[in-house]
Amino acid sequence: MKSVVIGGIAALIISVAAGAVMNTLNPTSADKFSTSNVRIK
Repeated sequence: MKSVVIGGIAALIISVAAGAVMNTLNPTSADKFSTSNVRIK
């Protein structure tokens, strides 16, 4: 039972860290493909 709890906590920490890295490194498609002539809402 202890290993299940530790595994769940580790998965949660890894998923939060991966989400933070993906949000900071990858620009959104709106940022990547927008120009001064195109307005994306």
